[in-house]
Amino acid sequence: MATLQKLNLSTFLRPVLNRKIRIIRTIVQLIIFGLLNGLMFGLPRLPILLPIEYPTGAAFSTVWNAFEALQYALSFWVFPYLAISIFVLFGAIFGKTTCGWACPFGLVQDLVSYIPTKKKKVSKPTNASLGKIAIVVAGFVIAMAAIIGITYNRGEINKLAFGAGKDMPFSTLDPSSTLFASLYYYLKWGLATDSFGAEIGQWKFMFILRLIIFAIVLILIAIYPRAYCRWICPTGVVLGFFSKYSLLGMQRNPNRCISGCNKCEQACPMQVPILSYDKNIKNKMCTNCLECVEACDEGALKLTFRF
Repeated sequence: MATLQKLNLSTFLRPVLNRKIRIIRTIVQLIIFGLLNGLMFGLPRLPILLPIEYPTGAAFSTVWNAFEALQYALSFWVFPYLAISIFVLFGAIFGKTTCGWACPFGLVQDLVSYIPTKKKKVSKPTNASLGKIAIVVAGFVIAMAAIIGITYNRGEINKLAFGAGKDMPFSTLDPSSTLFASLYYYLKWGLATDSFGAEIGQWKFMFILRLIIFAIVLILIAIYPRAYCRWICPTGVVLGFFSKYSLLGMQRNPNRCISGCNKCEQACPMQVPILSYDKNIKNKMCTNCLECVEACDEGALKLTFRF
């Protein structure tokens, strides 16, 4: 009984309530998530591309996913000018701020991090090496979309031969698409009727594979915070190519740092090697989440426009 009294709600909430910046960021993420699902509130669907992990095919989505738009254009052998422009614009000006403050699947990862599991970290070299997986994923997906586009342009093979991934190859396995689109339509149509819905009925193996991948990703991010962002997400890695030298970014004042203090790096969910930078933190994994700012007691870190 005494043990149960100690395990009250405040015991779990106190570490969270002491993180004011995280609370503010979560509120912003929830508001943006509501706007991205604005169709349910009567908002119109807008011809806007955003570099976030949220499927265009989500039932109430009001915007397009920039990486999906890139794939879609290539699959019809059209150069994705607009999608690339969005990545360059957002990356060069805001860095990966959308990953830390606006991405719905980023919000999911942050919420999963509250699950009371033993969190683990990898070494800095390992973290950097695992980040190359996302480069391979993005490169493979873009190459696949281009191959589909070439065959479409030449008329050699009907696009339908590529199955569910004929327009956007990555969407067939994307855990964000599984969570926000496939599962929704399954619950809406699959459980209400005798079929799985159009796509699920035709591609049962693919749907099951989606669920397996989604489950693996959930387990991974429950143990390694933001692991999907760091090591797998193709949207983030493309944005990262342009965010390294973004106008908006983190700055460090080494004169304020206390020797031996490592609180900022310990707090960073992306495991950015903050202390290795003398001033501007030019790291393609940084999402400007401000976890390091809140962890620093000396005010050595700040988010600013770097000119």
